[in-house]
Amino acid sequence: MSKLREKLVIAVLVLVVFPMFMVRQAEAEKVLKIGSIVPLSQKTGIEMQRWLKLFAKIYNEQGGWLIGGERYRVEYTAYDGGVGDAAKARIATERAILQDGVKFLVCNWGDVDTQTITITEPNKVLALGAGLNDATMEPSINYYIRANSVFFGRGLTYVIQKDYMKRGCKTDTIVDPDTENGRYGTKLYRTSAKMAGLKVLPDIFFDAHTVDFSPIATKIKQSNSDMIELPFVTGDQVTNLLAALKDAGWKGPLYAGNMDPVVLQNLVIRVGKEFLENLETVFFDPRGIQKDPGMLELMDRYTKEYGEFRTEGCMWIGAWFIFRDAVENTQSTDVEVLRKYLQNSKHGVRTLDGYSQLFARPDKEKYRTVDVAPGHGVGIIKDGKLTALKTVSVKDQYLATIRCMDMVDVYQKYWDKYGKPVFPNEPSVLDYEDLKR
Repeated sequence: MSKLREKLVIAVLVLVVFPMFMVRQAEAEKVLKIGSIVPLSQKTGIEMQRWLKLFAKIYNEQGGWLIGGERYRVEYTAYDGGVGDAAKARIATERAILQDGVKFLVCNWGDVDTQTITITEPNKVLALGAGLNDATMEPSINYYIRANSVFFGRGLTYVIQKDYMKRGCKTDTIVDPDTENGRYGTKLYRTSAKMAGLKVLPDIFFDAHTVDFSPIATKIKQSNSDMIELPFVTGDQVTNLLAALKDAGWKGPLYAGNMDPVVLQNLVIRVGKEFLENLETVFFDPRGIQKDPGMLELMDRYTKEYGEFRTEGCMWIGAWFIFRDAVENTQSTDVEVLRKYLQNSKHGVRTLDGYSQLFARPDKEKYRTVDVAPGHGVGIIKDGKLTALKTVSVKDQYLATIRCMDMVDVYQKYWDKYGKPVFPNEPSVLDYEDLKR
């Protein structure tokens, strides 16, 4: 009798359990390849890589990402594209797409988008990046979405510039590296400064490979500007430039757009806490601000995974949540399905640093939602530490940009035809009536 039972058990295993096991194995073989072009020589790029690796790991621990009734093993790869290095970025993009077969480049940052689109477009690869060049907004571009961008970020700059005006500033000088991204960013900051009521003095550009900033600091000091903005100065350049400014005798307010914890720590050592007191900047740290349970859970998991919580990548992985929203709502991994969903976006998406929302760009004849207004925090340095000061809503980012870029008429025509967007439920300081002033 026992032998009969044994045979029956074996038969069940062969006929029922083993086929189920094979099905699960087959499911596990479905792979969703996701990549990003990031600078792995910089902390921001490394932190972006860490976050994306963690997202993939979380899904894979669950047996894969359940999409359309099927499980996908998430395979993420970060490709080192440097910062503003066209040749390096092109090699990284070609490797991802032409060698590894990646169809989704999510959270690109630092790459030269004019190079990226020459590879992503003909290969119909969906790219969610920063896109600081208007080439990505050409009507002919179909697969590039500026989900990490700062074009609709004038609400943040406007708020900070108004704060500095309350301290008595009337003139502003913008200092940036002489790169494609640096010149584009400078143009954006000039527009919001003028909207705020500042007189913008001639821009100052420096070679991206500059190490000795003494001549630049002297030139800045000689401009006799009330305030200085360094929106696209990054990494050690921030430390070296501010140290040179202190040596040159600079006493006025400063804005440094890339004040991450490492840079701040180095600056405190180099220039002292007093030189940095009351400096306002972008605030990327969601701790103490983020209240959403899902985001808090991710932050806790990140800390457990890596032994500490770092903020350098928090803002720049916003595109991941936009991509995730598209996959979850379409239940598809088809490039065309996801592209159409993203380009017809109707709502804001919660990210680590607040809501982000895609909007159309009728000023560029782009009537699909292809450019992001990111949620942002503003921080202030007190006693050598960067703390939260205020938040900027998606609505303020969107409306301030339209007003300061003198695009009210073209957007009004768009709203008349397609309707005004619905924003996330957040406090804001601007409304449509402010566009008429």
